[in-house]
Amino acid sequence: MVNRFLADTFWFNGAAPVPSILRYSQSSASMRRTVENDCRTHDTADMDHSLERMARTLVESGEYRVSSRLEPQAEYHEPDSSPKLVAAVVDVETTGTDPDRDKIIELGICLFEYDRETGRIYRILGSWEWFEDPGVSIRAEITNITSITDEMVAGHCIDDRAVNDPLKQVVLVIAHNATFDRRFLEKRLPVFATKHWACSRLDIDWKAEGIRSSALEFIAYGLGFFHDGHRAASDCRATLHALAQPLPGTGRLALRALLENARLPTWRLWARDAAIEKKDILKARGYAWSPGEFGRPRCWYRDLSDTDKAPEVAWLRANVMGPSQAIWALRITARERYSDRCWQWGERLTESQ
Repeated sequence: MVNRFLADTFWFNGAAPVPSILRYSQSSASMRRTVENDCRTHDTADMDHSLERMARTLVESGEYRVSSRLEPQAEYHEPDSSPKLVAAVVDVETTGTDPDRDKIIELGICLFEYDRETGRIYRILGSWEWFEDPGVSIRAEITNITSITDEMVAGHCIDDRAVNDPLKQVVLVIAHNATFDRRFLEKRLPVFATKHWACSRLDIDWKAEGIRSSALEFIAYGLGFFHDGHRAASDCRATLHALAQPLPGTGRLALRALLENARLPTWRLWARDAAIEKKDILKARGYAWSPGEFGRPRCWYRDLSDTDKAPEVAWLRANVMGPSQAIWALRITARERYSDRCWQWGERLTESQ
């Protein structure tokens, strides 16, 4: 995939199709000739090398970015003596967005070894995927997103034992949208409620790293690869590949950045019973509104680090809460984060807290 424009496809004397590069304000005539010559390769056996030369020429020109298709990896770093833990990347496709009403129709899991200090990823220990028949017809809009049809899932079921057995060695579960995946998986497979979780979308500050969107496809593009999205196994491999890359801003491995953030406890502060007239000041301060869906509190809230908790409580008392109104706080760790258990009131704070 070439940034800024795509190419038409032509056949040369029966050889495999190759891209015809469209010129766009090219400053280097020699680079253009190189690309055009590579496009006219006749020998199919040389095609891969020609495409590599074309991609390298385009990148070195400074005028283009080139993304390559993600291929399955067996390992990302050669074995060494560092202690290793096991994590799982998971992804689900579902019939909708409500885990109390909708069902999982596809589950993907990828297990891998990693170093908890450096974030270095080693061997891929296994990859699995299952269809599951939801017992109802899959809506057309879901099929349009996932390409999964009623015929594909008919009669299929996730093998609980096949999921539970490899998870025994897993210390961390990662999903790219953990607020979505965790709630569905805990309802279908309770073993997931016993694990620590992290989110590759939220636990890495992608914007600070120069990637403007945290959508998986956009992250992949920013890191120089693409994949077949919205299928569970493919999204797992893409998430893992992204985590194995150095971040474009800081140079840290993406998994290291995720681990550092996932380990930190946070606090969810609830401005319980705050007057409606305070909504604008709360919103400007960074509070979000919980509308009360899924049995959650109907209230303004804000998530903060340990160090930011006390100053924020003082600000709430000085600017929002009346003398008879209470501030509630819930401490959240990776054990609860992204689950429904994060949507409890927690403890009522006293004047000294």
